[in-house]
Parts: sequence; structure tokens; C-alpha cells
Amino acid sequence: MEKILYMLNYPGIGGTEKYVLDLIRAIGAKNCVFIYSDDGPGLDMFKQTGIKMYQVKMRGPFDIKAARKIKQIIKNENIQVVHCQFLRENYIALLSKLVGSRTRVIWTYHVDVPMNPLIRFINRIFTAFNRQVIAVSQFMVEQLEQKGVSPKKIRLIYNGVLPPVHSNLSILNGKTVRVSVVGRLREEKGHKFLLKSLAEMNRLYPSVKWECNIFGEGPLEQELQKLSEQLEISDKVIFKGFATNKDDIYLNSDIIVVPSSNEALSYVAIEALAYSRVVVATNVGGLPEVIIDGETGILVDYGNTEQMASKLAEVITNKDLYYRLSVQGYSYFHEHFTIEKMIHDTTKLYNLRFQTNVYNKENI
Repeated sequence: MEKILYMLNYPGIGGTEKYVLDLIRAIGAKNCVFIYSDDGPGLDMFKQTGIKMYQVKMRGPFDIKAARKIKQIIKNENIQVVHCQFLRENYIALLSKLVGSRTRVIWTYHVDVPMNPLIRFINRIFTAFNRQVIAVSQFMVEQLEQKGVSPKKIRLIYNGVLPPVHSNLSILNGKTVRVSVVGRLREEKGHKFLLKSLAEMNRLYPSVKWECNIFGEGPLEQELQKLSEQLEISDKVIFKGFATNKDDIYLNSDIIVVPSSNEALSYVAIEALAYSRVVVATNVGGLPEVIIDGETGILVDYGNTEQMASKLAEVITNKDLYYRLSVQGYSYFHEHFTIEKMIHDTTKLYNLRFQTNVYNKENI
């Protein structure tokens, strides 16, 4: 039986893990093998799929010992395609080819990270042996080219999500509007920027009724709680913690804010469109490919608190604008960001003979 090997150094609980899990569930765990290096909080999600798993310590991108172990797994499991998610795994998978494996290696570039001139030079050499390098946005296509990857190797495939089973168009009727932000509480996710913007909105537009739900956990939680107190908005800011049920997030939100300082392509923005929620996002990375300003949502400059405050207030108080953005965003999702399209385009690169089922019950 032909199989696909997915490699992930550290299984966390972010967008990359969701991407791999969606592929495994669509293809079927019996057709897949999973290799990881270090235990992470997302490991149980992979175990629950029933996929065959191996732990191989990958101590760096040039770990030849790991490459030899992976070569043996590839042989034993009849692996035809190795699909890697980060540079470390990609280099090790390519090294396994140099020590004897004959598998095809695909790399998806999820997160834009700085690379020094030496790594860019090595990329030119190593990625020549990749069957394909997937970029999750046009922004990432350009970043890969700058980092030494040949344009001929790069394929743009947007992330996709399943449309929700339950959804409704939120209606603003003078109620307290629920503004939500979803994601790890880390510096680059822009929570401080959002809180400062909400405080600015409170000052400039005191009649606007709002509350902010923060979904997620992370190292900045206590600092963000203190900041909300210092800004005198703690009575309107609710820390919800980590949430796994999307309905709990999006059906209890009116506006989704993506205030990141950098974002390759936001799963949160895509999911919000699928739920017909209005998105206010920063004009960074691949976000403008999901949120077309004034059409599928609103874009603001990262760090411009007055602009963010003004745009949030406008969306909250202008019912016609809110309705139009909701409808157009929902339509744009179905045109460009369905999981069917992502699965089809990705598995087409594998060139293997099996059927996919994106409506596997585990995916819903």
C-alpha cells in the first residue's frame, strides 16, 4: 500500500497542526505515517486519528542520524511521499534521500522566518531536490523566492476549512457587540495592540457598546490582564482560555479581530468568513489575500491604534456596512478557501492512487 509520511518536529496546537490533521483525516490514517521529534500539547490529537506514529529525535536540520532512521522507516512502511512542515524536517527528509531513500519530498512553508545568507544559499541547493514547495499565500511565494527557493518549485495552495454545520448571520440591534480575538497569547499576535485600540475606542467613541473575548492561552496572559486594568477596560475584557469548539467561538462573536504583526495566512480569518463574521485585520503578510479592504472585511495598519479604534467603531455602528461585509466575506470564503480545494490541490501533488474524504466525521 502506498503511504504518505508527515513530519513535524513539535506537535503544538496551532494552524500547522490543523493543516496536517485535515490532510490525514481526508486521506485516511491507514494511508499515512507520522514522525515527530518532541512531545507537544497537540500530540494527542494525532494519536486520536489512529495514525501509525514514530518518535525520531531531530536535533537540527543537518541531523544525519535522524535522516538514516527516517530512511529505514520510509523503506519499512513503503512511503511514497514525505510531506514536511518546517525547514528542519525538510532538510532531514532531503538528507534521507542522499543516504538512500527514493521518496518524493514536499515542504509546506507555513511561517515566515528570517533566514541568514548562508541558509538562503543552502536553500538553493537543498530545495532543488524537493518535488514541490507549497506556499500558503502569494506573500509566502515571494518570501520563498527571496530565501533561495526556485520559482519553478513553488506552488501556491491556500489553506482551507470546512464550512460550519451551524451558522447564522449576526445582527447588530443596539446590543453590546462582541469583539473577539483568537490565538496564542504571544507578542506577534498583536493582543497589546488590540487592547490599546479598544481603550482608544472607549475614549473617542464612549457611546459604543462592546465587550472583548480573548480566546487562547500563552505566556502573555498575566501581562495582558494587567494591561487591560491599566487601560481601565478590564470590565469589558474577558479571558476565555483555550477553546476547541469553533461554534463556541464564532457563534458567540460579532466581529473577529486579527491584530497580528505578521501572518502568513490566518486560519482564524478564514474561519470567521465561513461563519459570516466580519473581520478586522492588520494589513500584513497574507492577510490582504483573505481580507479585501472594504469588501470582505476591514484592514488597518499594525500599530495604528486610532485607525483600529475608528474602524471598529464604524463597523459596530454601521449596520449596512456590517451586513455587506458579512455576506461578501462568506461568499469569498466559498470561492477561495474551502477545505475541498485545499485537499484536492495538495493531494494532486502527491500523485498517489487513493480517494479523499474531506467530510470525514472527525473533521466536522
